[in-house]
Amino acid sequence: MKKKFKITFIVFVIILIITIILINLLNNSKNNYKSEKIGNNKSIKEIEEYILNIKTYRASLDVTIKNNRNENFYKLKQEVTAEYEKQIVQEPEEVNGLQMIFMNGTVEIKNTKLNLSKIYENYPNLSENYLFITDFLKSYKILEQKSIKKDNGKILMEIKTNKNKYNVTQRLYVNEKNLIPEKLEIFDNNNNTKVYILYSEIEINI
Repeated sequence: MKKKFKITFIVFVIILIITIILINLLNNSKNNYKSEKIGNNKSIKEIEEYILNIKTYRASLDVTIKNNRNENFYKLKQEVTAEYEKQIVQEPEEVNGLQMIFMNGTVEIKNTKLNLSKIYENYPNLSENYLFITDFLKSYKILEQKSIKKDNGKILMEIKTNKNKYNVTQRLYVNEKNLIPEKLEIFDNNNNTKVYILYSEIEINI
């Protein structure tokens, strides 16, 4: 009798373990399906509308800025909410912790390490924050020279402006599956890359 009970108990445990494994596998497959469905089952117009509705985000990014003589590399953190746009420099070390906070027509620049705190009213470049995704999307909505297409697993959005010779073309690359922005490039009038932004981490619509 005891032997029969042991066998029954072992069989029950095995069935329970198999059931748990199957449930986990099914849940994972459902989650994967959902994550792929975000972009794969949408038309290019639906994808465009989804991306243009990105209003807030939090990101870590690597930025390379090139001029005629050299190029400079920065590690930044950005946070965009309904109230403000914030940018924090992590590298280079000499300006680590430098913050720029854009809010209500002003920009505050501060760094506790350097004992720096300054607020600028009517900041001249306030409406041209090229390093922010939301600035690209605002321009995309109003400019006539723009395009969007699928390109080798990416969604490529492009705008052309005539603001200055160093900022003629901007391209935003978005992952086609999860619709997360991956990089942003800015080109001059000779099609040379002036700004290259790679997003190492990003969370949208926070």
